[in-house]
Amino acid sequence: MHILSIIQFTKPALDERHSVCQNDAMTKAHTTRNSSNIQSLNKDSSSKDYSSKDSAAKDKKRDAILVASNHQFRTYGFRKTSMDDIAKHLGISRASLYSYFTDKDDIFREVAMQIHEEALAAAKVCLSTAARAQDFSARIKNALLARHGPFQEAVIESAHGSELFDEYSRLCGDIVADSNRRFQTMLVGALKAAAKTGEINLKDSGVSPAAAAEILNLSTAGLKHGALDIATFKKRAKDLVKVFVAGLSNSNKG
Repeated sequence: MHILSIIQFTKPALDERHSVCQNDAMTKAHTTRNSSNIQSLNKDSSSKDYSSKDSAAKDKKRDAILVASNHQFRTYGFRKTSMDDIAKHLGISRASLYSYFTDKDDIFREVAMQIHEEALAAAKVCLSTAARAQDFSARIKNALLARHGPFQEAVIESAHGSELFDEYSRLCGDIVADSNRRFQTMLVGALKAAAKTGEINLKDSGVSPAAAAEILNLSTAGLKHGALDIATFKKRAKDLVKVFVAGLSNSNKG
């Protein structure tokens, strides 16, 4: 911003000429600065466009690597899948693959994280206000299956399920803990909402929403053991919710 000093001349004509020159100079300066700003903005805008497109392309390629890696792990197992195998499956170089992930462990963790994020998003939909046309038992059952079903399905359907589970336990403990915490927070909200509408009675049961959410979540995780197919796991989850909700619904009648 220009700070102008107003100088008074004794001769009006000189003052007028000075004013005209000063205005011309200011006009030229503003014009030059505006032009420079416009060029700068255009350059920044163009740079941002390129940056945005480049970022989107990288994200797309990264997702493609995770999808291909997931396929390789399920088909050939973790140990027999190499970084070379993943790169060849995608038709990219090892160098390109390593520019996205440090090693095979890193890729496996990212695959697991992606599965958990998608599962949590699906569970959130099952517990949302839009899903309340279904009864409480159905909402909870669907949310539990959405959260726990995907990885269980992957383990059961893969010939290398036992190996995948071992690697999952070795590499992804923190991911599982975070996913459990976030899911139980969702369940607490759903249980509180159901108690408020009278669908369940937590008060008379003496069980807090947090305790009830933990029981539901950990019990469902336990139902995975010994389930030889996904249908068995789903039936177990359905029966668990049926017994659980029946107990909370009847607690106000005792």
